[in-house]
Amino acid sequence: MDVTLNERTKKEQRRIAKLYKNLPKDRLEIVKKLIERAAYMLVFLEDIEAKIAEDGLVVKMTQGSYTIERAHPLLQQYNAMLKNYNATIKQLNESLPPVEAEQAGQALMMFATKPTQAVKKA
Repeated sequence: MDVTLNERTKKEQRRIAKLYKNLPKDRLEIVKKLIERAAYMLVFLEDIEAKIAEDGLVVKMTQGSYTIERAHPLLQQYNAMLKNYNATIKQLNESLPPVEAEQAGQALMMFATKPTQAVKKA
């Protein structure tokens, strides 16, 4: 089944929003955009990760009459997006009371440490 980027993003938004459902309404309005951004970044990271897994970390690039090996060109984007994702999750977690922040953080950060398991659970 081919699920579109938009559908996957909406599904992830709903999943993340459930973690923050107990926030007061005024705080929830503030974090709503952060949830949207985090969901988009996670889906984007999953796509890049799949492409890198398919192609490998090192790819061959033709330079005229010879070929060189280099790091996959998406690695730089992946690392930058992962850094932004982690910062967004941290910002989201700072909006929660301490106990809830720890629980939400563990669920969301699973992607960074165990991405294939996080994708299977989604």
